[in-house]
Amino acid sequence: MPKNIFISPFLFGTGLVMAGMAIFADVLRLDQSLGWGRSRIALFLFGLFIALIAILYHFYADIFISTAHNIYSFFEVKLREDRNIAYLSKYWFVLPFIATVILIYVWLISSGTWTTWVSPTRYYADLARGFKNGNLYIPSKPDSALLTLPNPYDPSVRAIAGVKAPLDISYYKGKYYLYWGPVPSLILVAISPLFHGRLGDLQLVFVFACGIFIFQSLIVVMVWDVFFTNLPKWILLISILLIGLRGHAMFMLNNFISARIYEAAILGGQVFLMGGFWVALKYLRSSSASNWNLVFAGILWALTIGTRLFLVLPVGFMTFMLANQILRMKQTFFQKIVKLTALGMPLIFGVTCLGWYNWARFDSVTESGLYYQFASNNLQKHYNDLLGLKYVFQNLYNYLLNPFAVNLQFPFLSLQLGKSKAIFSFHALPAIYSSQLITGLIFAVPFTLFAFVSFGAVFSNIFKRKLAEDADDAPIFNWIIATLSGSALTAFSFLMMFFWAAMRYAEDFMPSLIMLSVIGFWQGYSLLSHKLLARKVYVAFGLLLASITIVVSTLLAISINDARFIILQLFSSL
Repeated sequence: MPKNIFISPFLFGTGLVMAGMAIFADVLRLDQSLGWGRSRIALFLFGLFIALIAILYHFYADIFISTAHNIYSFFEVKLREDRNIAYLSKYWFVLPFIATVILIYVWLISSGTWTTWVSPTRYYADLARGFKNGNLYIPSKPDSALLTLPNPYDPSVRAIAGVKAPLDISYYKGKYYLYWGPVPSLILVAISPLFHGRLGDLQLVFVFACGIFIFQSLIVVMVWDVFFTNLPKWILLISILLIGLRGHAMFMLNNFISARIYEAAILGGQVFLMGGFWVALKYLRSSSASNWNLVFAGILWALTIGTRLFLVLPVGFMTFMLANQILRMKQTFFQKIVKLTALGMPLIFGVTCLGWYNWARFDSVTESGLYYQFASNNLQKHYNDLLGLKYVFQNLYNYLLNPFAVNLQFPFLSLQLGKSKAIFSFHALPAIYSSQLITGLIFAVPFTLFAFVSFGAVFSNIFKRKLAEDADDAPIFNWIIATLSGSALTAFSFLMMFFWAAMRYAEDFMPSLIMLSVIGFWQGYSLLSHKLLARKVYVAFGLLLASITIVVSTLLAISINDARFIILQLFSSL
């Protein structure tokens, strides 16, 4: 390979520019702080390093070229031998799109500042401090006057007595507890030696949101690789963007307004749920998979329940579907028992630990702390009204049909409060029912209409004939659709019976639903492969819904995010 005469000047110039940006950062208004911070020093040193590489390349180009050739030859061999590296090489083109989505997450959660990460709450960190002290309660000391109140759980009683107490914290026998699962706090305890200070719930929201997106990307790429490689690659790229930039995850990345303990608990549950599903799918796809994959899936699903208790419903469904698939395998009875044990033991152990955790705090294995929660309403008075079929119609409207508001000022769209008053005059709602800011799926994520294609195609003789060419993979595809459908439906059904409607709760079923929608779009495209005009119309309709989903989701996220002020300042300066 001949020496390229342009590389040295280009690298040398780039290095000098970077070093110069660091030196004159205050003049260029790249850094408003006084002195040299870590980022500025790092930029300066990196610029010098690039310039040094340019000089070395100029004098020792042959050595550089020879070394690069040897490295390339090494990885070329590895690509042929290592299945994982070959897989990455095959789908490298999705990595820039994944990186783009994560950068958008960073921009949103920092309110457009990139570096300002102020967490509205630090509840998980507080509980982690309690764990490190050998306690199950939060170190914060409650007001001693709470012990003298006849009913401290009634907000009106606390107000009359002038006693201040944090909302959404459980209070029992003079101690504060969290009713959210303890797993994120245990993670903070485990990584605490690596960090100084307390990580806020906002940081957890970001990590969990990225984790969900990465697991979803791995899942859709795996499904694509097995069933849809004949489709154009741009469809996969659009799908990656879609699963990352759809409504509810974007809504939860809001510095100062959202990204709190509530969002951290929801996203934490989903990252473990999707991680378990990905591991289970890898196990079913590989003929040589170890039983340790089943153990790992069981651990991830146990962590799901330990983070967000109500996700025991989708976890139970996914576990049942995986166990059913194991029982269908052509293996001995003893081998099946070993596999089921490998899957089930982590779940049994996790649920047992959670039961002990509840008993040690509230003297009941089934009480997570919700009954003893300080809320804006007296939950104990309305405890029997927290769940019920009486909320189904109201929640269906709020989660599916509640529209957004249109404004004349950027970002032009904003969320509206859901309907808290009964939408039907003949249908009375309990007084405790409430709804926060929410935009229905039809308006926020219209692409989910393709989920019906995915679900219906499993029972379609047309698609079954297309899968008949690979009889071994057809059951796996049906398992994927059925499992994702059951996960989404169980979570959605529970929320339809809950007394509180909120945009963030939709994330309990959205990861499964959006993947069903993406797969459904692929199925429709595949089924129309021999109908050129119909396929063009279908693709145009799909791209329209995908574009609306991404644009609306982004504008709604900006509308409740301080980042919109940065954008307005930018536009006003042009």
